[in-house]
Amino acid sequence: MDKLMATLKKMALEIAALRQDVDELKRREIPAGLWKAYTPASQTGWTALPTGGYYFVLIGKLVIVRISMTAGTSNATTAKIALPYSSASINATTGTNGYATDNGTGLTAASRWDIPASSSTINFYTNMVAGAWTASGTKRIYCVAFYERS
Repeated sequence: MDKLMATLKKMALEIAALRQDVDELKRREIPAGLWKAYTPASQTGWTALPTGGYYFVLIGKLVIVRISMTAGTSNATTAKIALPYSSASINATTGTNGYATDNGTGLTAASRWDIPASSSTINFYTNMVAGAWTASGTKRIYCVAFYERS
């Protein structure tokens, strides 16, 4: 009887440990394919965080961010927004914005975003190199970006 009780106790402890592991995974991961809204912790280049939508989805270490600003007043020639997770210490990731306005005028040439290695922010530029923004008027950006989290 003592041997049976010891076996049952061991099994109960293993089940409790597995439940803890499952609970921890639930806290750290968002189910693949489900977008979650977030509020960026910081911004540079606007008088305040631009209004709009900030969303991300996490699939393993892959983060996909969707930003759609509906209004924002520029106060600097730079533009960056905090990410939901810091990027991994690998090469930078870059891509093209879907739409952007500078000083209230929609850009007609491609603009870009970039996420440096080991960064907590996404940077935005008015062209495909490192074009500066106008430090006044309306500045808005729409983009879908992706990167590996640390």
